[in-house]
Amino acid sequence: MVQEISELDKKLLNILQENADLTYSEIGKILGVSPSTVYMRLRKLKERGLIKRIVAEVAPELVGLNLRALVFLSIDVRKYSDIASKLANIPNVKAIYDVTGEWTLVAEVYVKDHKELSDLLDVIGTLEGVQRTSTAVVLRVIKEDRKVLIT
Repeated sequence: MVQEISELDKKLLNILQENADLTYSEIGKILGVSPSTVYMRLRKLKERGLIKRIVAEVAPELVGLNLRALVFLSIDVRKYSDIASKLANIPNVKAIYDVTGEWTLVAEVYVKDHKELSDLLDVIGTLEGVQRTSTAVVLRVIKEDRKVLIT
């Protein structure tokens, strides 16, 4: 359900998506409001579910996760929930998408190297109900922007 968002809240959300490390005081100066107004609005945006969470974005390669891949899965749809749940519990699986077309699910994975990818693919491929997989190794990221433009 689409929620109405005030102009001030739109600006606040855009600022946070650009740099969530700013203090309430710094954000208040940008918006021309007090730090307490920033705090109260943030609290309400969280309560309404507009802000899911505020997290640090870690560079995977700097913690040894040098290889990213997309794993496309064709599955027995009767096992959908079980497979999705098991995939979600694998630490190297960072995102799972339910998609249309030839594949049922797409999993985004981060691993150290090709050996770890191979081992992970063995685990995924042996899940009951997985019919076939195809893997695309990400060579480079052209654009990756998780921000939602709020106008």
